[in-house]
Amino acid sequence: MKVVLGVDSSTQSCTVVARDLETGRILQRASSPHPRTTPPLSEQHPEDWWLALKECLSRLSKANVVGISVAGQGHGLVALDEDMKVIRSAKLWNDTTSSEQSKRLVSDHGSDYWINKIGTIPVASFTITKLLWVRDNELDNFKKIRHVLLPHDYFNYRLTGVATTDRSDATGTGFFNIRTNDWDADLLSLIGFESEVSIPKILNNDQIAGVIKPEIAKELGLPLNIIVGAGANDNPGSALAYGAVNEGDLVVSFGTSGVAFTPTRSPIFDFSGTVYCMANTVAGFLPLICTLNSTKVTDLFASILDVDVHELGELALLGSSSADRVIFRPWIDGERTPNRPEARGILSKIDNAFSRANFARAAFEGVVLGIVCALEVLPRNGIEIKRVIATGGGSKSPAYLQFLADMLQRPVYVSDILDAAASGIAVQAAAAVQGISATEIARKWSPTLVLGASPRSDQNCEIVMDRFRALTNTYD
Repeated sequence: MKVVLGVDSSTQSCTVVARDLETGRILQRASSPHPRTTPPLSEQHPEDWWLALKECLSRLSKANVVGISVAGQGHGLVALDEDMKVIRSAKLWNDTTSSEQSKRLVSDHGSDYWINKIGTIPVASFTITKLLWVRDNELDNFKKIRHVLLPHDYFNYRLTGVATTDRSDATGTGFFNIRTNDWDADLLSLIGFESEVSIPKILNNDQIAGVIKPEIAKELGLPLNIIVGAGANDNPGSALAYGAVNEGDLVVSFGTSGVAFTPTRSPIFDFSGTVYCMANTVAGFLPLICTLNSTKVTDLFASILDVDVHELGELALLGSSSADRVIFRPWIDGERTPNRPEARGILSKIDNAFSRANFARAAFEGVVLGIVCALEVLPRNGIEIKRVIATGGGSKSPAYLQFLADMLQRPVYVSDILDAAASGIAVQAAAAVQGISATEIARKWSPTLVLGASPRSDQNCEIVMDRFRALTNTYD
């Protein structure tokens, strides 16, 4: 039996999923944590990612592995010198120290300039702002930069010796032009990059990154000649796990961040700046909204109440559904959508009826409201939602599913697939090994979707959404 590996190198951990090449059956999984980070400063050293991968692989049977692909957290900056050595710890997507650089880029050139070029506004998450931060604050380090990689690109380089990326991760840099489908020289010049600085080659949808180097295969305990897929950003990587995610399908992921995306054939240019037009791992695009605060909010509230997250969810479902119930603006680490990196969380409407259950409900609903209110821009961009699929660690919580169904007034579907990003990017590895399209494998391995929650009509959701919108306009 031949095996392919999917690797998800996320903010919190590295997860490796092994799948049968022929059937897609999940055979094994292993996970190892990454160093914890706390924005606004959120950095990890790439060597810690590599060590976490090695730890995962040490717990798996590897004899029949023939392919591997990596999905990584997007946007992060991995800066290398002329010897391909890491210059400093990587700035992650949720590091907001470059918010001033973001403001300057938008102020100097205007929002429309950026949206027409890259399909969105370069908030602090984007690689281009992080490079400017290094230039402004660590000029000596900036002068050493000869190669710029994203987290998944770093794995491609370590595995094959060649620096490559894919369209999905390239769109998160701030210097990829979604009209030309290539790096934009004008945008690179904004950060002072001359010809001696190398940017990874962008691989097309079904290209491979290469073959694993013999010395790396030995280090990781893997067989020789393993094919390395192109890899991807973790969100479009996870889309592959659900097989036939078609236009009209909205995938909502509850993880460290709150993410929602839907496939389109053409790029979306949202001049409100809410939608980030990410390229897909297959043809087309994945217009996406991303909030900075998701399951970490419910983790925090669980800690405050001294319960686990499952118990917090049970409490939340007992909370009041009244129109004037407690609501929470969940910006505990600032926010990306809307772009408010220095704002913080607000509890509204505490009174004598305040209870543990109401407090718990406010945590879950705050996360959901942040996502759902951002999604209101999709119809204005010609996108119609027909089906909602929930994924991510938070999708295992009935509370997240119920409140999402209530706020969207749509049924929410789930599957029993675990580790969507790792499982999904293994689809790409299988396609690379067999020389066929990832779309074909994804449809073949598509999991069964089941109803996770049905919408309730008596939860006063419209009133609560109006109150939440007012909270997002509270500048403190």
